[in-house]
Amino acid sequence: MTSYSNPFTPVFGNEPPFLAGRTQLINNVLRGLENGPGDPNRVTIFTGPRGSGKTVLLSTISAKAEETGWISIQVAASDLMLEQLIEQIERKAFSFIKQKPKSRITGLQVSGTGIQREIVKERKRTWRAQMDEYLDMLADEGVGLLFSVDEVTAKYLEMIEFISTFQFFIREKREIALTMAGLPHAVMQMFQDSSISFLRRAFQRSLDPISYPEVRTTMKKTIESTGREIKDNALKRAAESTQGLAFMIQLVGYHTFNQSSRDLISGGDVEQGIIDAKNDMETMILGSTLFDLSDTEKRFLAAMLVDEEVSIMSEIAERMETSASNASHYKRRLVNQGVLADAGKGKVSFSIPMLKEILIERQEGD
Repeated sequence: MTSYSNPFTPVFGNEPPFLAGRTQLINNVLRGLENGPGDPNRVTIFTGPRGSGKTVLLSTISAKAEETGWISIQVAASDLMLEQLIEQIERKAFSFIKQKPKSRITGLQVSGTGIQREIVKERKRTWRAQMDEYLDMLADEGVGLLFSVDEVTAKYLEMIEFISTFQFFIREKREIALTMAGLPHAVMQMFQDSSISFLRRAFQRSLDPISYPEVRTTMKKTIESTGREIKDNALKRAAESTQGLAFMIQLVGYHTFNQSSRDLISGGDVEQGIIDAKNDMETMILGSTLFDLSDTEKRFLAAMLVDEEVSIMSEIAERMETSASNASHYKRRLVNQGVLADAGKGKVSFSIPMLKEILIERQEGD
């Protein structure tokens, strides 16, 4: 029996062999790099719930940018990100960016048969001063620099310093670009910081669910790349079960692929794969999302479970036994966190695939 290597990659940030539904977003950024300073695609923020593929998208854009001759630096927002950025620049551009000396020799003294030297440490330079020097060196070589920052948040001072400094590089028309990704509420909080208000004018791209045709095509190509095949009905069922969430595409594909070593993947393989994928989805994604919510926010969601697709705000307030204004307050919080989506005037719906289903199952289990 032939042994097949599983091609699906349900690991955070691990680029799959075939990426579903993000071609236009990738091409927009790459065209921005090609067009030169001033193109608005050179500062793009991607938002979406957990599992929507933000990290993979950043990694894919970075890899493709490097194929065109750019240097790409990838970090996650943190209190050490500025130092990490410098270290990566020096490593990736080592052929024409030299390490800066940590000290300098100010004089030599001969004593007996030995030589003594006096070393004085240089004054610590600001991050901008270091970047100006490195960008000048890169410009001399005709090389652009793409920053890719994941898990953005305003809670880190170095994140604020990075953004406030980056805007000057834009004004100076440097060959530089920035892609960022984060949860919707974290991005919204960043916009409130007055020192980095220019970010409000950056292109914001929401990672919406991927269309079923795109999901079907991607799953089919991924499976067939190994030499295996999948029945049409089984493929349709697998694609629909993902609800267009990037991470679920990889989870369902991974668990389905592992059910047997047969050349043809069956409907039974898919059904068991879906069960296993849902269990992982609840543990890895949905559990973290619910953990971050307050008790009142969870009550708001519970009040929506009796509805089909869309919930009416006045009815939610009535079920919660609260005022319309109070219900609207929690609606805004849940929308900002990417848990819910506006569905028209006075209406709201779930935006994270499978979240409603999991909440119903938990409610029935209580």
